[in-house]
Amino acid sequence: MKKTILCSIVLSVMMLAACSVNDKPQAIQAGKDNCDKCGMSIEKKQFSCEFITDKGKCFKFDDATCLFHYLHDNQIGDSTVAKIYVADYDQPDSLIDIRRASLVLGEFQTPMNGGVAAFKNHTHAVKFAKDNNAILLDSWERLKISH
Repeated sequence: MKKTILCSIVLSVMMLAACSVNDKPQAIQAGKDNCDKCGMSIEKKQFSCEFITDKGKCFKFDDATCLFHYLHDNQIGDSTVAKIYVADYDQPDSLIDIRRASLVLGEFQTPMNGGVAAFKNHTHAVKFAKDNNAILLDSWERLKISH
């Protein structure tokens, strides 16, 4: 009886673990990964981004513009998106949750002319915005509206 209960508990835990969604960022490989919206090779990692669905599938983009157009064109709502990650402009190999990033919007050159750069360090974002005559967004929702 005890073995049956123990086996049931172990199986339940294993099933729950198997059902959990991996919403951790997946490394973007410049020159190897392609943008899921426009199909271009992702070359400038400092502007790259990705989103993870509620089922754990990862979609990668060369620019925030492609990401937001992809979400809109495919009618993907917030309930389907588990996480959105953006590359830290200062350390492009580091992907950060878009809700924790300091976002700059301006006329600077990005792969699809989206003009969005993300920073983990808020002070660096402020300086970048000032140096590029750009604006610092107060939330990522404003970025979603502008694209």
